[in-house]
Amino acid sequence: MDATFGADDWQELLARELRLPVRVTFGRARRNVLVARPENGGFHVRLSAMFASAPPDVRDAVVRWLRSGRRAKRAARLLDDWIAKAADELPPARRRAFEPRPRGEHHDLDALAAQLRPEPLDEELLPRDRWPPLTWGRRGRTGARRSLHLGSYDADQQLVRIHRVLDQAAVPAWFVRYVLFHELLHAALPPERVGGRTVFHGPGFRERERAYPDYERAKEWQAKNIDRLLRSARTGSVLRPHRRPREVVRAVQGLLFG
Repeated sequence: MDATFGADDWQELLARELRLPVRVTFGRARRNVLVARPENGGFHVRLSAMFASAPPDVRDAVVRWLRSGRRAKRAARLLDDWIAKAADELPPARRRAFEPRPRGEHHDLDALAAQLRPEPLDEELLPRDRWPPLTWGRRGRTGARRSLHLGSYDADQQLVRIHRVLDQAAVPAWFVRYVLFHELLHAALPPERVGGRTVFHGPGFRERERAYPDYERAKEWQAKNIDRLLRSARTGSVLRPHRRPREVVRAVQGLLFG
């Protein structure tokens, strides 16, 4: 095994083998350790720094995976196995000095999470000493146009982060509580390795989630409002509450008849 195979080496290898323009960058990711996106008729490949010590067969597997995706089943299995082993050998992530910010302008995450105890998150499922800190995400607009991560659980930092776009008066507290439940469920039920893949939402997770009392109502509200949330996150505009039909009629009557 080579001592190191840096970003420039990877870039040269992939460009030569794929016969396409390739830009390679190294990062510190511990989950999405291999990400490829189209760029200028080729790829931008972002690799975890662990790939600096990848052996030749893993390099070949990356080439085959970039050519054919999951159709390159043997390469995908080899990559999954090597990544899992390499990730286990990584040193523990250094925790940055961080002060959680659970209290928002409209919703208090700690107060909402307290409503999840003892049900549906009982002591057996998620002991009190394993509850991660809760915080709102940073302020600022996002470039997201098609998808929006309303919450996340960082297993390395042991932290639940909720997107700031939900800290608005027009977002029901019970919906924010559901998003908190989903992320805390990740803390209670770690991902599983199935067939060489890491599964974050396995059958046990989905069963627990569907049993949540507000599950159907939350999914319906999210489906109806996701476009508005995306627009609010992208532009910084305030999310306005939906008017009920009777309120719309009264507003129109007020304009017509004063």
